[in-house]
Amino acid sequence: MVDALASIINAYFPHEEPDIEKVPYGLTNTTWFVKGNGRTYVARHYNRYTKSLNSLDLEIKVTAFLEQSDLSFEIPSFLATKQGDQYVTLSDGSLGAVISFIAGKAPKLDTQADAYTLGSVVGELSAKLEKYKGPESLAFQGIPFTDLYRLHPLAGVEEIASFWAQPPFPVTDVQKQTYDQIVASVTSQLDALLTLPRQLVHHDVLVYNLLAVDHRITGVLDFDFIGLDIGSLDFVISLNHVLQLSGGSLQMAEAFIKGHANFRTFTREELDHLRTLTRLYHIALLHIYIGQHRAGKDIAEAFSYIIDQFIERDRWLAEHGNELKRVLSNVSKRGQ
Repeated sequence: MVDALASIINAYFPHEEPDIEKVPYGLTNTTWFVKGNGRTYVARHYNRYTKSLNSLDLEIKVTAFLEQSDLSFEIPSFLATKQGDQYVTLSDGSLGAVISFIAGKAPKLDTQADAYTLGSVVGELSAKLEKYKGPESLAFQGIPFTDLYRLHPLAGVEEIASFWAQPPFPVTDVQKQTYDQIVASVTSQLDALLTLPRQLVHHDVLVYNLLAVDHRITGVLDFDFIGLDIGSLDFVISLNHVLQLSGGSLQMAEAFIKGHANFRTFTREELDHLRTLTRLYHIALLHIYIGQHRAGKDIAEAFSYIIDQFIERDRWLAEHGNELKRVLSNVSKRGQ
């Protein structure tokens, strides 16, 4: 890892010795703050399994498009190396890059005002991503969450079956049964899901991937999993996040929905698939984590958290789904 950082730094700052500070979070990539010449940058060494040249090229093109758009928040920009490239290919074939630093800290999600602000940012980003029209030469458009067995190169059908046949850490009967049930449920509805409107989706707009200053969100980060997918997924993923952090508060959910409606509302068909899309999201996360386990990452805690979160969310949607759909429907009507 030290050699990887040295190679990345040398490509961007060949005649300097900047200060380096490891960022103590992130399960997918390795990240450092780089400080030199009075400025701060972010260096990233990408996970070889989840970041290919195609996916990095897509991220660079989409973030450049967003940078040029009229947004209320910033998007990290890719810096050029001394050779004029926007990334580095390391000796082992993995990739690295240096991107711009955006000031701020992860925003709070304590009040309805916080939820409204998050909803507005998610809606604004989604509305802008819907307008992205990539070049015809851009053959790769990311991996949609509907492609359940291609989300990680080490988590195909056989690998996932092997994981569940002999879990590498304790898994309860309820967790296993829930997984089997939701996979069967989502698989049976994939054809219907694929008829829903599609667009580029960030797939990970959580507070941990946002920056804020004085309650104003200043930046949206980590476009690693961006891809062409069901257009309402960013809404579904972020709404799940709001419900999780608020203990299932309908008031917080409604505030989030109202903020989101400033930029986007939904069709009846999209609203009808809210619970299934929430299930799809959790399966996708579990499959990505299984791939990371096979790549040598310690996923036990995160895996159990995600599957328990899903069990809780699915029960909540079974109980409150109709109320939530009424809020969504009413807000959508007001936005038309």
